[in-house]
Formats: sequence, structure tokens, C-alpha cells
Amino acid sequence: MKKTIKLAVTLFVMILCTTNLSYSAQKDVLLKTTSTWDKAEYKKLKIKQPEATVLKIVIGVNEELPMHKHDLVNIAYVKKGTLTVITDDNKEITLHEGEVLPELIGKYHYGKNTGNEPIELIVFYLGEKGTPLSVNKE
Repeated sequence: MKKTIKLAVTLFVMILCTTNLSYSAQKDVLLKTTSTWDKAEYKKLKIKQPEATVLKIVIGVNEELPMHKHDLVNIAYVKKGTLTVITDDNKEITLHEGEVLPELIGKYHYGKNTGNEPIELIVFYLGEKGTPLSVNKE
């Protein structure tokens, strides 16, 4: 029994000594916020059945999305291109490749491609299960 324990400890020490415990993964905080881009604070979320959705959205050159709103939290990462977002009261923000946008909640807006290449967005949504990701203005 003592030999087994000594052997196990020896093997464990050998593994520790020969294993590189460091890693080369790098992390950068792209966004940490308590508000949307227009400074509207996130309110306490009451979600009975959370549902997360991630979309890849491609917007063509000179393309414009319809006026719409979101009734849930969503964050857009601009993977490629230049995106301008305009609210129905003409506030606007322009984002470029690698930038992150904490989207508006409950406010009508639209996005348009203001660059010379297609936009690729990765958009993360979090809300109550079954909540539409966006609602177009009629």
C-alpha cells in the first residue's frame, strides 16, 4: 500500500514537472457595460426562461435595414465592415471592424452599410424565451 502511494505521488510530481502549466490563450475585454450605446441603463432583468441566440448578419454594400427595435438585450460585434446605426430621432453611431455595440432596447433604429464592403456582424441576444429578436416599425 505504501509503495502504491509513493508511486502515485512520484508519478504526480513527474507529471507536474514535465507539464507546461502555462497557456498562450489571450483574452481582451471587448465590452463591459451597464448601458446601451445611447447611455440608457440596463434595468434589472426578470427572465423566467432565458433564451440566448447568436446570429451572423451580413449587410451588403449600400444596404439599409428596416427601422426596428429590440425588446431584449443584444450586443453586436462588427467582424468586418463599417456600420452606422441611426435612431428614429436621428442620433447616430458608426462602428468599424472589431468594435462592439450594446444595442438599444425598446427604441426604434436602423443600421446601414456606410463602407465599401459587406458588413459581417455577430449579434448576441439574451431575453425571455420566445421574445422576437426584433420588431419592425410599421
